[in-house]
Amino acid sequence: MKAKRFLLAIVVFLVAIALYFGYAIFFAFPKEWTGNGNSLDLSKLEPGDIIVCHGCSGALISPFLDIAGYWHHASMYIGNGKMIEAWEEGVRVVPVDMVRNADSVAVFRVNTSDEIKQKAIEWSLGKLGLPYDFKWLSYVGGKEIEGDSYYCSELIWAAYLTSGGPDLDQNPGWSWRYGFSVAPDELANDDDVEKIAYSE
Repeated sequence: MKAKRFLLAIVVFLVAIALYFGYAIFFAFPKEWTGNGNSLDLSKLEPGDIIVCHGCSGALISPFLDIAGYWHHASMYIGNGKMIEAWEEGVRVVPVDMVRNADSVAVFRVNTSDEIKQKAIEWSLGKLGLPYDFKWLSYVGGKEIEGDSYYCSELIWAAYLTSGGPDLDQNPGWSWRYGFSVAPDELANDDDVEKIAYSE
């Protein structure tokens, strides 16, 4: 009986922490990427490239996100000076030059065909307007290909997987650091991507 109460107390505590940080992060998200700025060469970008940033999500939440790895956020370049991302306001398309606001940023190219990259872009554009998915905050987390909400790295992971591309989750299934989620660090460290550019 004591063991059940102890387990229940732990679950309640973890849920309370997740709700607290979920509330704090929701209201701390800036409308644009923030930071000290960088000098990324945007001419290196190709459609389908993954862009990850450190120190781009606001003064309150960026240090908290260090728990999940160096990279705090991920987006995908879709061409014509635009990128798609899952942000606090939901899945949106924004100007790619916003990435120059971040403390540091890197570009990773997925090792797959141009056809699959285009399919991934088109699939992600079909998710425009869907709300942000806060389930990664629960630690156990999770990821879905066809969901009704997405967090940043989940959107990119799902876009490539459903389009016939590689599984970009470095630790598919369970990992002690990321739970069942897919983090920006896992996209960047996956064997199916190549670093194209980095700047701070």
